[in-house]
Amino acid sequence: MDANTGIMKTLHFLFALTLLFTLATVNAQKVKTYKIWVTLLKQEVKGTLYAANEDELVVLGEDLTQLKFGPGNIRVIKLRRKGKGGRGAWIGAVSGLVVGAVAGYASESGSGWEEVGAIGGALVGAPTGAVLGALIGSGKDKYIINGDRDTYNSLLPMLQQYAPQKAFSHESE
Repeated sequence: MDANTGIMKTLHFLFALTLLFTLATVNAQKVKTYKIWVTLLKQEVKGTLYAANEDELVVLGEDLTQLKFGPGNIRVIKLRRKGKGGRGAWIGAVSGLVVGAVAGYASESGSGWEEVGAIGGALVGAPTGAVLGALIGSGKDKYIINGDRDTYNSLLPMLQQYAPQKAFSHESE
């Protein structure tokens, strides 16, 4: 087997691995939960976004109690989807693996050591990409409300999209 055949097999393997991770990520259908931090006038509450309507934001506390906040009491809302950091790490690792393999192969092009360069590049690129992906993925989206109902209402469609409780209404209680 010559060097080009080995390189092609390595690149095919890396492509198949990338495709596998991509399909696994796309096909993972489950309820997405969003961690939420709500800064009130004198405190910050941490929990999971549960529901939102024009009159109140409902957060499940760490003990699974429903905490309800009117828009006039909310200063800042920060959101992060649960598992976003882990997903970012996987995407970064696969991307780093592919980029590292290609860069390693290119750096050894014509030397007869292309396979070693590709494998070495992949081994360096995957963990580097994983760290960067986890850092990027673990960020929070921040929305400043400052007690303004209009600002809260402009954010409401997004909050309702992220909330698992879709049929929530103030009258149903």
